[in-house]
Parts: sequence; structure tokens; C-alpha cells
Amino acid sequence: MFQYVMRRSVTIYPLYAFSLIPAFAIQKALGTLQASVDTLVAQSFLLQAWLPLWTESALQMHCWFLSCMVVYWFFFKPLSYALKNLSLLKTLLLMAFLFFLPWLSIIVPAIAGERQNWYSEHDFLKTDTALDIGVVMLKFHPVCYLHVFVLGMLLAKLRRHLDAKAIKAGPADSWRNPWRVAIQFIAPFGYLMLLLVFTVEEFQPKLWGYKISSRISVLLPFQAMVLFGLAGLPSLPLPFFSLIFSKFDFLEKYSYGVYVFQFFCYSMWPQTGIVNLPLFMIFCISFSVVISCTVKVWVEKWWATHSKGRFVVPFVLAALLGGLSYLPNPSPTPAELSDIPAFVKHDDSMLDMRLGLADPEGRKQGAWLMNPSLLIHGNEVVIVARRHRQENVRSIGFSQKDGGQVTLFDEIWHSDIVLGKVALDSEAWANWPKNGTDPLANTILRKWTGLQTPTGLPWQRLCIKEDSRWMEKNRTLIRRIVTGPEDPKPLLVDGEIVVTFDSRPPAELSTCRVDEDGYGNAVTQMYLASGVNADEPGMAAVGHRLEYGQTDVAEKNWVGFVHDRELRFVYKPSPHEIVAARTNGSSEQIDSTKFIPLQDLTTENPNLEFRGSGQAVRVDDPDRTPRLPNPHYLALFHVYDKATRRYAHHAYRFSSSQPFEMMQVSSPLPLTEAESEVGGAPFAFASGLAVHNGTVVISYGSGDRDARALVLTLERLDRMFNCTNEFK
Repeated sequence: MFQYVMRRSVTIYPLYAFSLIPAFAIQKALGTLQASVDTLVAQSFLLQAWLPLWTESALQMHCWFLSCMVVYWFFFKPLSYALKNLSLLKTLLLMAFLFFLPWLSIIVPAIAGERQNWYSEHDFLKTDTALDIGVVMLKFHPVCYLHVFVLGMLLAKLRRHLDAKAIKAGPADSWRNPWRVAIQFIAPFGYLMLLLVFTVEEFQPKLWGYKISSRISVLLPFQAMVLFGLAGLPSLPLPFFSLIFSKFDFLEKYSYGVYVFQFFCYSMWPQTGIVNLPLFMIFCISFSVVISCTVKVWVEKWWATHSKGRFVVPFVLAALLGGLSYLPNPSPTPAELSDIPAFVKHDDSMLDMRLGLADPEGRKQGAWLMNPSLLIHGNEVVIVARRHRQENVRSIGFSQKDGGQVTLFDEIWHSDIVLGKVALDSEAWANWPKNGTDPLANTILRKWTGLQTPTGLPWQRLCIKEDSRWMEKNRTLIRRIVTGPEDPKPLLVDGEIVVTFDSRPPAELSTCRVDEDGYGNAVTQMYLASGVNADEPGMAAVGHRLEYGQTDVAEKNWVGFVHDRELRFVYKPSPHEIVAARTNGSSEQIDSTKFIPLQDLTTENPNLEFRGSGQAVRVDDPDRTPRLPNPHYLALFHVYDKATRRYAHHAYRFSSSQPFEMMQVSSPLPLTEAESEVGGAPFAFASGLAVHNGTVVISYGSGDRDARALVLTLERLDRMFNCTNEFK
């Protein structure tokens, strides 16, 4: 059996092994290498599909099925022996059983009362839970595709049985032979059904539409019809459909090259997301022709003629890839985007720096940490932040307006909330503005997987906003899809941690808003979840919508604070509107006051919008705040100029009792700004505020790609509230 595997391996392993070298070089150079050393070693021996921890992070991940083929070839002879004496009836019954097996992925969840798309709770590269392991196994493990391989063997057996019947039915070359007529329609019918399922909405029943069930071959009967119909019966003339396709047999020696190098071709394609499919296929085939006529011929010849030397290749490849993986990674800063300084010293009592927070899982995904927020809780610092990654995906859909086919270009914002905590070092906090030593350094943040909707489902399927960028000429609709919650802020309410965040509504909780043309028009709303535990991000916490505000206008940037152990929000800075809220989401306005300087500025500059930032913190330190020695709340807001699309951030103080009127506004905060895309306007976004032991930490995101903090002493911040200067 082993010798059979080695003989067959000449068709797959040499070119696959060669492809790993440029794949590794490209990912290492771009800083996107996700494979660990053990994964690189495993896939050098074609083992990557065997263990879920390896599969999704492997180089050339789409070649996972080659790992399965090795297993199937090893057991080919025993399987052949077991199937060789099957009668026609037993062959058909066994095929029917194999057709049924994939339906268990639908039937079992239905019996258990689970959602049919239960697998959607798995995130790519995640292997933390039993569900993650199960999903990866169903998608890639050799055991889960053995039925497909065995079915191929049964098709060959069926072909022999039916060929014997066709010979008895009459002359093979006569149209009076019913088998010759019937065989003409099998492949076309199989192709037709697959085409209808994948292109016509009315032919996409939900049972077939679930990704996991389709992947493990719910559509297997139609695929089997295609294979059987193209092969025909040995004693009959080739079916007309097969005869036509046989004219393209010359491409078969290039098809494996297309399979292996298709993503290399895509990475070299000048367009991202949208491609011209015919031109791209021509490019892939042309690339494969060059590879097949040069590299493939040489490596396969060497492999076939060096029966002993080829045993060394996987070991050499594993050592090469594993060793080179220890080389230092390049900077993750995207090419062409400006560098963001890690550290800026303003003076002896104020500095600006990148926070040393760690997000190993996000790093593997190529995601950024941004918009961090801190909470002092006893002897610990609770840290929350947003993990952000953008992806562009092209697909075919149908217009809500006229029902016609459209090209969908999805700008997907993969958004997750991450949590962590670290012991509070009061002395380190006191010295932070002076020496720049980060007391939060190396704190590991993990994805908040316990966030649930009120019905107990993960906070995932959100309503979408289909952008107004509709291009009639080529019928393309650009949509922005946000996959999860954004911009978290922690608060301590009556002894328990409450996290507020903004998000588009989960699709299950409401009828998603649409515009007059039927396109998605979801808007952001404010939510909160109580009982959050940073040590156990998987612990269930239910998100509730804050009921105050509007449902047809984006709600965000509420400034949370706690007064007399009760939750309050600054709904907006001008007028200074205060909302009382409870952890079940119920909320109502209790106060509204005006701060004349802001009101006058708004009147004079209608392009300016005043929006809240971060949380508010109670300060009672008269020695360090001589410009306002009385107890007060310290908070943040930002000014957005609609004309220039620029931000300015300020601290402000408001009274510590009702009606919580605004009292003072600081000069602008010197946050480090950066652009999020090439050519874009630089910006920063203040997302958190913490005060401890005379140190103020204003945490923020820079350019949607850097988690930072402006760190200064409370006395230094007090000097920024210079009441002799007119607010600008």
C-alpha cells in the first residue's frame, strides 16, 4: 500500500512542495505568515488536514485535499477488495447511503433544536472551542470526505454493471439501444441542476444553501451524474456532451497547475475584489502552462527517478520552512501608509505612546487593535478594545428593485470586541507620564465570545448598510458589512462590569431597515451588557439596546458615567443632555443644559458637530485641580468639521450633581493622527478615559490601526483648562 502511495504521489507532491517555497516567502515578506512551526512541518508531509489546529493556518490552505488523498490512496487496495464483488443492488444501496451521509449535518442540528447554520459561530483560524474543532474537521478532515472517495469507486463499479446490461439491450452503436439514449442526458442534467442551484435564487433552497452541508456534498448526486455522464459506458460510443468536452482534453495536463497556483495568480492580478473572470481564467491557464512546461516537468521527473532520494524531500522542506519561520517579521504597518511614531514626548508631564497590548489571534488574522478603553476596578485594570480587519469580496446577487442579476462588492469590516485585564500598579501609574513605562505592556486581549442577543444567539448576524454607490453601467452594488460590535467602553455599575458598545442591530431581533429601493439601510445603535468577566470572555452576557434615541438615525458616542451607583449617559455634549439608564436597556432623559461658548460656536460654524468620546470619571482632588477644586466629572468630546472631515478632541468638566451642567472645556488634546487608507485624511478617535494616582490616561485609536494613549498628570491637564483663553 505504501509503494502505491509513493507511485501516485508523483502526480501531486512535487509541484505542491515547490509551491510552498514562494508561498512562504511572500507571506513572510508581507508579515502575514499565519502558520506555526509545527504546521509548516506537518504540511511538508501532507498532514495539514489531519489536525484542526494546523489546517486553516497552513500555507497554500486550498491544497488541503491533497492531504486527504494520501490517506485514500493508502486504503485504496483494501477498499477495492471490499467492493469488488458487490452486486448492482448492493452498489446502488451503498451509493444511496453515501448520498444520505452529508444530510446528517442538517438532520442532527434540526433534531437537537439548533440553528442550521450553527457552524457560523466559528471564526476563521479559531480553534478554542469544541465547536471550532468540529467545524474545521467537517470542512477539511479526511474522515469527512471518505464517502466522496468511496462513491467514486462505486461509480466505476456501477459503470461496469450497467455496461453489461447495455450490451444485452442491443447493438452498441444503434440508437435503438435505450442505454445509449439515456446516457446522453445524465451529465447535462447534473450540470443543469448545479447551475440552477448556484445561479438562480428560486433554485437555492435553504437546505442546499447552507455552506457546511454543501461543502460535505449534499449536492453529491448531481456531481456524481456529471462524472458518470462524462465517462459514459465502456461499450457504448462516447455521449455527445462528453465528445464536445473531450476537445478540451489537452488542458488536463495544466489543470493541476491551475489548482496549485490559482491564488498566486490572484495575488498578481491588478484588481482587488472584482476580476474579469474570463480574462482571469486565461491568465491562470497561461501561468499554469508556463509552470507545467518548466517546473512541473522537471520536479516530477526528478521525483519519479529518485526512488530513495525523494524520501528526504519532506524532511528538508520541513527544516527549511521551520527554520526560516524564526526570522524576524517585518513591520505590520501597511505599505504606503505613513508611519505612526511609537512614542512622542510633549514635556516632562505629558507623553503620547503606543500601548503594548497583545492580541495573538488578531495578529494571525492580520487585524489591528484600535479604540482601547480602560477601567480601574479594585486592584485591577480592565481593558477593552476593538479588533478591526477589512476584506473585499465580490459575488453575484439579485437586485431588490428589479429582480435582475447584480454584482455585489462587499466591503466587509470584521469587527470584534477583545477583553483583558492586568494587576494595577499604582506606583507605575504615578510614574507613567514621566518615564513612559507602560504598565499595560504585554497584556493579552481575547475575543469577547460570550456576547449574546436576548434570544441567546451569538452577536454575529447584523443588519447591513447597502451603500448608495450603485453603478448602473455594470450593475454593481457596493455594500458595507460590519460583522460585529464596535467601540466598547467599560463601566463599574454597582459592583459589576458593564460594557457599552455600538452596533448595527442583530438581524434576528428586528426587521432590518431598508430604503425606498429595498436596499439595506441599517443604522448603528447603542447597546450594553452587564456581568462581563474579562477573565472569562466566553461567559454569557446579554446585549440590550439602550432604548433612548432614534432607531432611524445612527446612535453612538454616548459618554457613560456612574452617579450614586446608578448608570448615566451624556447623550450629546451640546446641549448637555443627560440620560438615566438601567442594565436592561430602559433609559430616559433626565436633564438638559446649555454651555454658552459651545452654543455660540455652533451658531457661528454650522459645519461643526460636537460628539461624545470615552467615559466620564469623577474627580475629587483639589490639590491637583486648582482651576476646579470642587468634585466634578472629567469627560471627553470631539469636534467634527463636516467641511474638512477633520477631528479635534477636548477634555471637559461637568458638575458632580444634577443637572450635570458643563463647566469648563480644555484646549485641544494633542493626539497623534494617522490616515486609515492611502491618501485619506489623518485622524484620531478618543475612546477611553481613566484617572488613577494623579495620572490621566486618554486612550484612543489612530487611523483605525493603532491603539494609543495620551498620558499626562492631572496637574498638567488642569493647566489646559485655561479660562482666560476663549474656547476655539
